[in-house]
Amino acid sequence: MTVSFVRQLGAESGVQLNPLVDNSEIPTTGNEDQIFATAMRASRGRIDRAFKVNRSNVRQRLGPGQSMRDNELNEAYVHVREALDNGAYEAVVARLHSDAAVLSWIVVKEEVDGDPAEPTGGFTFEVSETEPETDFLMAIKHLECFNDGVMVEFRADEKREGGTNVANDVITLRLLEPNGEKLIEVTGSLDRDAMDDNGNSYYLPTVIEARTDRMEVMTGANATIDPDSDAYGYDSMYREKWSTSDVLDYFDEGGTAYEVENYIAAREKLYGTQQGYAYIASCGSEAPGLIAELASLSFDTNRQLRIDVPGDLDVEGAIAFVEQMNLGSMPEAHLLHAFWAPLRSIDPTGINGKRHFGTATLNIAMACGRNARVNAKGFAPKNYPIAGREWPVSRQGIVQTYSPNNQELNALARAKINPVIFENYSGGGRYVFRDSLTSALVDSSLKKLIAVSDMSTSIDDAVTRFGKDILQLPMSVAIKKMRDFLTTHFEQAQASDWLVPSDDPAMNGAAWRFEVQPNEQRPYELMDVRYWLRYDGTTRQIHVTQTLSR
Repeated sequence: MTVSFVRQLGAESGVQLNPLVDNSEIPTTGNEDQIFATAMRASRGRIDRAFKVNRSNVRQRLGPGQSMRDNELNEAYVHVREALDNGAYEAVVARLHSDAAVLSWIVVKEEVDGDPAEPTGGFTFEVSETEPETDFLMAIKHLECFNDGVMVEFRADEKREGGTNVANDVITLRLLEPNGEKLIEVTGSLDRDAMDDNGNSYYLPTVIEARTDRMEVMTGANATIDPDSDAYGYDSMYREKWSTSDVLDYFDEGGTAYEVENYIAAREKLYGTQQGYAYIASCGSEAPGLIAELASLSFDTNRQLRIDVPGDLDVEGAIAFVEQMNLGSMPEAHLLHAFWAPLRSIDPTGINGKRHFGTATLNIAMACGRNARVNAKGFAPKNYPIAGREWPVSRQGIVQTYSPNNQELNALARAKINPVIFENYSGGGRYVFRDSLTSALVDSSLKKLIAVSDMSTSIDDAVTRFGKDILQLPMSVAIKKMRDFLTTHFEQAQASDWLVPSDDPAMNGAAWRFEVQPNEQRPYELMDVRYWLRYDGTTRQIHVTQTLSR
């Protein structure tokens, strides 16, 4: 083929075609505002880092769920399942575990009968806390840490040489659920030097590393499957022969007596994860240590944390629960939102009977579903809080166990607690999120409104993300790009009814203004970005007056 250009010209005559320059990219944030994060106790899930779950794999990744009669911490599973069924796209989970947790190797060995040089053709499966060194076929570490164990099976296909079957180093390895359902299947060689037809390594651990990060495998020296083995070829009925283990208990979570260090470790996993999220859920936790760490995560990430106040408490107890955590004194108070639901309902997962379940995670799920409905400018209706008539709690068999009077509702509002109770509306009554207050200790301020917190964190995230994109550009170029971005973004926010004209004299009747300029002290490397925004508020109170006229 003849081309009419080169990529780089020297002194010769010719045409140089430069790489395509793309100035069409429009900054986006993806769907992170439809995802929430939490730290929770689960019967399954890796403990080395945070991981994602969705509606289709939540049972496999977190386990089938366990009764709250056995452990109150099992309520978190109900929250996550319900949230994924009611609007949340995904959940990012940091699994809580104690320091006593032990993840062991599953070791496969050839079965011998007295003389190690004469294997019987069968295989044994053992669990070992330490990495095996000699006399093993392979060792498997399943990083998803199933409390209920897994099964392992493998086989080698027939390999013919000179008209007879010979030992085969290529095997198919499977990990199975305790009920026998397939989890993972990988085919590869036990020979470290094996290559496939494309010249890529066919060594089983290498193949696994390329396909999944859910397990690790190591192989013994000179490992092969012999023709007379229980895992080789086919039986007399031409059925595949598999060597299959019993259910192996390879993981011990070490109890659920979590300490502060365990909560700190969970926070660090959620902070360090590459998975994005916009909300954090306490998932019904009553542990002050965990809530404190999640509040710290909320401040570090500028994400909203929604907290459950136990529904079996009365108003006085609910206020005491919140006051002991002193949420209002925290610098991230406007990011912290507390919900109290004195409601007994049927467990939406069907595991527990009728109990009190928190609703903060359900509120997040509804917010995630709302955020999926963006307008032509890419803005979701975050100026509409998840509260009131349009956002009823849809659980079955709800019974309200405490009905606060007007004075108690006043006390709850002053304590910055959002009650979830029965209210009458046109068309009938329903159980709703009655209020939408943050934990900020202010009386007349936009900072007290959850909708403003939702919009402001979204704006901050978009601006800082764009700022990251323009790092290391020339100062004049970066300033122009940032000014152009802010102008467009704030115009779109105002057109989407997030922003309204301000009556502050400094704003001159505008809904927004900004300053982007080099820092006076460090003008060569530091750019200062400041912006002032007037968000639309939320109608929390209405005063109605009727006047009789003559």
